[in-house]
Amino acid sequence: MTIETGTVETPKKGVLTRGKGFLKVLALLLLVGAICAWIGLGIGLYLDVDRGARITLAIVAAVTTEALFWTTAALLGVSVVEARKRIWRKITGRGTPEAAPPAVPPQP
Repeated sequence: MTIETGTVETPKKGVLTRGKGFLKVLALLLLVGAICAWIGLGIGLYLDVDRGARITLAIVAAVTTEALFWTTAALLGVSVVEARKRIWRKITGRGTPEAAPPAVPPQP
């Protein structure tokens, strides 16, 4: 609500705001796909399928899970992606001040 006019301004819809419905449907489909892929991998392991089929099932399960993760991250916002980067930096030790190369002073 602005003081001058006494009206409530509606925020403009951005690309992510308009695509939320699509992202929700995509996330739901990917969730179902990931669950089916992991169940398929479990059945494949239980039936002792050959190595090539096992690898294929594992790759499909991994890719659908990763796609689900990134779709959910896009749905929730960039902060999830940034948090994941910080976690990986902390685990791997990359990006810490002591691991960074020394700064070169600007030359006159």
